[in-house]
Amino acid sequence: MAETTKRTTTRKKTTTPTKPVQTEEVVETVEVKEEKQVKRKKQVDLDILVSCRNVTDGLLVYVSKKTGLETIWSEYDAEEMLTVGELLTMKASQPKFLKEPWLIIDDEDVAEHLGLTKMYEDLVEIEDLDEFFESPVSEMEQVLTKLPKGLKETVSIRARKKIEDETLYDTRKIRLLEDKLKIDLSILR
Repeated sequence: MAETTKRTTTRKKTTTPTKPVQTEEVVETVEVKEEKQVKRKKQVDLDILVSCRNVTDGLLVYVSKKTGLETIWSEYDAEEMLTVGELLTMKASQPKFLKEPWLIIDDEDVAEHLGLTKMYEDLVEIEDLDEFFESPVSEMEQVLTKLPKGLKETVSIRARKKIEDETLYDTRKIRLLEDKLKIDLSILR
């Protein structure tokens, strides 16, 4: 922001009395700089191991493009440890693992460092899939509208299994799942 101050100075010259008085204008410009607080990411050690959980409804395999490391999660909620450096490689070379998401990182600082915090806030509501299917229809609808594509696939697979096992039989919930997930569950009933 710039402020302008106008100051008028009058000078009298005493050597010649017949000359008029001279007026000189001085304009001072003062600039005021406002410093903005820059939010910086916390520095995270790339060599620390972080717990990563599978949120797909089955086997999940990750093969690193950088090191060739193969990591296998055998089932839903299975946990494996990866370094932050490997997670950065995963984000750059195979982002679907983190963006769909197929994996959830259990360390909040690392999740923030990778830019996943906002997405994880929406996922908190579907921590346990079995509890999700027991929730009221209105609550299920709110959760389903926020889910990313990868978790929608996980929910649809789990819904199919629950219908086959006859543990999901509420027609209102089944219609809601069909509508929100764009799937046909009627052939399983």
